Amino acid sequence: MGLLPLWILFIRLIAFPGSMETFGANPPSVTGLPAGILSVGVALTVMAIGIVGLYGASTNRSALLAFVAFTLPSTILMVLTPALILIVLNA
Repeated sequence: MGLLPLWILFIRLIAFPGSMETFGANPPSVTGLPAGILSVGVALTVMAIGIVGLYGASTNRSALLAFVAFTLPSTILMVLTPALILIVLNA
């Protein structure tokens, strides 16, 4: 469950290879790096923090909190990043 953002990335790479081109679009850049690459890095970092939280959870409530606080936002970021980049490019 904690690897959900990574699975979404793999499914997107396999099923829709052309959709990954927006991640490397350079006009929306931060410190010279494409914004899509940075957002994937942030999403994977937050996912890793969520996995550590899920692994160390002693109760179901703390596991749910780790999932909602880290894994879910990471998944949302992974799903919405291409659309946000296209919005910035076309605005």
